[in-house]
Amino acid sequence: MPTPTIPQKSHLAAGMAKASNWQEAVALGANKGILINADGGVGSARNQPYLPAKEADHPMVKEGDLGDIDAVDVNPEFTMRYDPGQLGTAIAALFGIAGTPQQQDTTAAWRHTFQWADNNFGKFVTFAVEYPGKILEIATAKVYGLELNIAEGFLKGVLNLRGDTVIDDSTVNQAAQMDALTYIDIENRIKAKHASVKMNAQSGGDVASENALEVSGLNVKYSRSPDAEHVIGDQRIIEPVENESASLATVHLDFPRFNSVNAAFFQDCFKNETEQKMLIAFTGETIESTYKYELFLYFPRLRMTKPLGSWEDVVKSGLDLVAEEAASNPTGMSYKRFYIELQNKQTTDYLA
Repeated sequence: MPTPTIPQKSHLAAGMAKASNWQEAVALGANKGILINADGGVGSARNQPYLPAKEADHPMVKEGDLGDIDAVDVNPEFTMRYDPGQLGTAIAALFGIAGTPQQQDTTAAWRHTFQWADNNFGKFVTFAVEYPGKILEIATAKVYGLELNIAEGFLKGVLNLRGDTVIDDSTVNQAAQMDALTYIDIENRIKAKHASVKMNAQSGGDVASENALEVSGLNVKYSRSPDAEHVIGDQRIIEPVENESASLATVHLDFPRFNSVNAAFFQDCFKNETEQKMLIAFTGETIESTYKYELFLYFPRLRMTKPLGSWEDVVKSGLDLVAEEAASNPTGMSYKRFYIELQNKQTTDYLA
């Protein structure tokens, strides 16, 4: 079928896949479709600065050129699913380590663990989106950020991608590839009602045994800091590397009531400087037997940076935290750095 020409998003598709060589797109197709709410600005992401020749004896410019292609930054938005397909690949590419999943008994449930590597060099994706009568392709894009937040009763996500360029004449991803896109799972969206947020002192017992906090708002950000360098002979950027020494993850919580539980965070933050650990858990429907769809966000060490009291008609509170690396695995956690566990039906490594 030809690329749709009707200017309605509901008629247009998007796809993504892990690529192998920087600036070389890979073909999309079956199981490479991604369910996104917005493409993050692909259609306006390409920019080349105009460089006019302002020279002697030229009252008006007679010659101008376009310079190197700026880094292509796009931020696709989506509703998170327990079986996210290629969006899961993008998240794994951000973290850097996914690994072989563990089958749960002999069921259809498989548990994946995304670990935060020292760097994610060599890991990037091809991203293509249909526009009316056109296919716009970013051959290779580095994933450098993920934001998760609760909105409209669902867990929403935004990916931060930095690509080499945007083209509309790809020889790799044409109508045949976009027509062949299929999706891993169009159901099993992650809902706010599936969530629990638990936190205790890093030195305490297993946080999973704590009572859940009363949380009305949640925002989690994972980020790296990519550069955008050009080399002679190429208008596109080379593969980005991080230009700061430390990666970053932050957590923001909103509490609907100021109460004795969250009031204690004020002294824990400023007086005691008590490091915390946290488990943000989402549990969905049953896959098989006793195993359910799950998304667990683990933070082995968090430093509270700011309690957020709000003196309104109903007095509220909030809390900002930043992740650090623990000296050793806290009780109940498997790693010293923040990590994600995802349980679904995918049987293979997200970065295979």
